[in-house]
Amino acid sequence: MTAGGEPFAEGAAEYELSLVCELRAVKERSPAFSTPLLVKNAGWFCRLRWIVVAMLLLFGLLVRFPPIASFFGVPSAGHWPWACAAVLGIGNVVFLWHGGRAAREGRRRLVAANLWAQILLDLVILTLVVQFLGGARSAFAFAYLFHIVLACIFLPRLQSLLVTLLACLLYLAGTAGAQAGLFGGGLVDAAPGRVGLAVVVTAGIWLVVWYLTSQITETVRARDLELSRTNERLLRAQEERTRHMLATTHQLKAPFAAIQANTQLMLDGYCGELPAEARDVAQRISARCRRLTRDIQDMLQLANLRSEGQKPPAPQEVDLQEAWRYVIHQLEPLASEREVRLDIALVPARVPGIPDHLKMLFINLLSNAIMYSRRGGRVRVEAGTLAGGGARVRVADEGIGIAPEKLPRIFDEYYRTEEAVQFNKESSGLGLAIVRHVAREHGLRLKVASRPDHGTAFTLDFPSVAQSPKRN
Repeated sequence: MTAGGEPFAEGAAEYELSLVCELRAVKERSPAFSTPLLVKNAGWFCRLRWIVVAMLLLFGLLVRFPPIASFFGVPSAGHWPWACAAVLGIGNVVFLWHGGRAAREGRRRLVAANLWAQILLDLVILTLVVQFLGGARSAFAFAYLFHIVLACIFLPRLQSLLVTLLACLLYLAGTAGAQAGLFGGGLVDAAPGRVGLAVVVTAGIWLVVWYLTSQITETVRARDLELSRTNERLLRAQEERTRHMLATTHQLKAPFAAIQANTQLMLDGYCGELPAEARDVAQRISARCRRLTRDIQDMLQLANLRSEGQKPPAPQEVDLQEAWRYVIHQLEPLASEREVRLDIALVPARVPGIPDHLKMLFINLLSNAIMYSRRGGRVRVEAGTLAGGGARVRVADEGIGIAPEKLPRIFDEYYRTEEAVQFNKESSGLGLAIVRHVAREHGLRLKVASRPDHGTAFTLDFPSVAQSPKRN
């Protein structure tokens, strides 16, 4: 791909950075059934209930036809499916309104009451439906198992047992009502003993299912808690190691700067003319110090960006032209040293962001493009507004490129492709990790397109000021 072209040559691979940060373990594990989890479970029940309402309405329509009603063994003139669907629909609207209010207020007891009210209504309606469809003589009685299994998944063990016992009680009451003729004489079984045995066997099966499911879910929860605690310990150990590393790194910054300054004085003849061998050693020391200083700077920048205890500055409107002029001024000596030509095309554009962080992002993108360009190569920088609002920045080079299978990993810390290591040994492997962090922090859409031996282009899409994410 040429630096100034819109698409790369055919065969270029593209990768877009996800705006979602990688998952990290929380410092303090929330209770297994915290308010957010209860809200999520209550909402899940409501969404599932709309499907049940639709099925009841469809069933009520189908049983209007005598052959279908005869197949299911229900009266063709019955309106009970529509009545049950109406009750569930109205209840769902109430549950959604009440659950939303309780969630906004963060009142756990109200959310729990909402969830239990949903379960109770579902069981009552299910009891009516089962009895209308044949009660103890029908396989529809096993529909209770759906609620028993869901209760084992979403509720603590004792509460799921309570749901199971409530289902057994309602099933028993419904069967007794059917025997008394409450659901139509045609559904009354003439053999009460057989009905009682069916009820007992069915309830026994439900209890066995509850026991097995609750055992499995308790085991899974225990393993999940154990993994969470282990991950928390690992995270704490990693943070402690990172703190020690950063403290040591910070202490090394001043000595390396002093070594580099004194070495430069020696090379400039402050201590007299150096022999050729000594000059060669001093130049190697100076180059090594420069590299280590850059590594230290990258490590400290990334650590500051990732610091949870440090509140980031408030975003403001940033002039892309001004920011890029600063960056280009900083990196022009590097481009001259590596004989890389910079083609600049900047159009006035203002975007929301943190000025220092955006400059840090731009410096890493442009220095990357320069460092991985061949001598005599070209790097093009474009910045301007987008038709639909916002702005776009594009940095394209004609360098060594990146293999398609390696694109998803280039934003990982310390990751460098084999080709990059061979071409440029003076890199910390942290530049694109900094780019990733700043891009996510600002809600930027970041795409990279590359083809080996043809070059790489990074494209950043900025939201408009009105669309920028708000900080708390």
